[in-house]
Amino acid sequence: MLEQVNKYLDKLLKQGLVSDRQHVALYGLDDELYTNQGKVSQWVYDVFGKLNINSLLVARPEPVLWAIINELTRYDEEMIEPRDCESLTFIHDIPVIARMDALDIAKALNRRKGCIIKGVGIVTSGTVSLEQAFISFSSICFATFVKYFSDFINATSGIDSKSKFETARIEKVMELLSLSEPDLFENNLSADIPRDEDTILEAMNMAGKAIVEAALVDSFFGNISCRHEASIYISQTGSSLDELPGYIDAVPLDGSSSCELTSSSELGAHIKIYAITGDRVILHGHPKFSVIMSMYGPPLGFHEKRYVEDIPVVTGEVGSGKHGLVHTLPPAMKDGGSAIVHGHGTFCSDARSFHEAFDRLMGIEHMCYKACRDLVEKHS
Repeated sequence: MLEQVNKYLDKLLKQGLVSDRQHVALYGLDDELYTNQGKVSQWVYDVFGKLNINSLLVARPEPVLWAIINELTRYDEEMIEPRDCESLTFIHDIPVIARMDALDIAKALNRRKGCIIKGVGIVTSGTVSLEQAFISFSSICFATFVKYFSDFINATSGIDSKSKFETARIEKVMELLSLSEPDLFENNLSADIPRDEDTILEAMNMAGKAIVEAALVDSFFGNISCRHEASIYISQTGSSLDELPGYIDAVPLDGSSSCELTSSSELGAHIKIYAITGDRVILHGHPKFSVIMSMYGPPLGFHEKRYVEDIPVVTGEVGSGKHGLVHTLPPAMKDGGSAIVHGHGTFCSDARSFHEAFDRLMGIEHMCYKACRDLVEKHS
């Protein structure tokens, strides 16, 4: 268990979710409570005693994100309600509590996967593993970041008349936006076409690590695939893109394998994208500003489409149902090999390699950051 504590402490730091290991307390229950802290406070024992959990994460996010969360709690003192698709599905809402009280924390974690404690940080839990607590923490970080900027640009543009945002806070928004510009990332992925299973698995592994390192995905969301002959190699549902070995399925296109049950829930969309574009690889990430800009504007109806510059934005639910993105996303990618699903994330395909697809994924994120900045500056 101590090995798991150290693993997720390292991931929090490496992914830039926290800036200092002193701002993180991880607790894992095995035969006893293991932690990266020198001792376990009584309130921690009390929380474990009140809930059926085996892990707890208490951490203050890195300074910019923490400032964003503090801004959000100015307007929503008891609960933050994200609007992006993944958060609506997996988080629903984020309770805000006033102090470090075991009963209040237990009540919040009994209802939701995590909560925010004013002046302290984010608290999340897991019923099976520390990974669950890490995923929820990462997801809350993503949800609050996206909500802050998307709410602001929609409020100041007159699109969201119900927003509580004070336009007088424009200087604070500009400050935090300037500090949030996506980093430049050196693309070292191979430009060669993967031609056999070994090179495909290695290329997917390297692409997954690059997407995580470049902050183009949050927690365990996103997926990767490669079409080779009569099969599609695709990351499994719930897999972490920086830990893909052993979590990639080879799915025969003739439906002769049951591994579709473990493959990404967006397998159907991948299959149709390949059929329409003739491409070989697909990357799907959740770049923050791409999601933010996809949410700029009035509600988007199913089969409606708008653009961020020349990148189409479409709607669609995960899966192959009546309103599944399998019906809207592939046609949108036919000409340019890229599209953003409203409130969800960006898909990029390419006929050759992950190198080109990754460049496009990163380029769209930088373009969306500039578009968001232009909107904020317009109202400054």
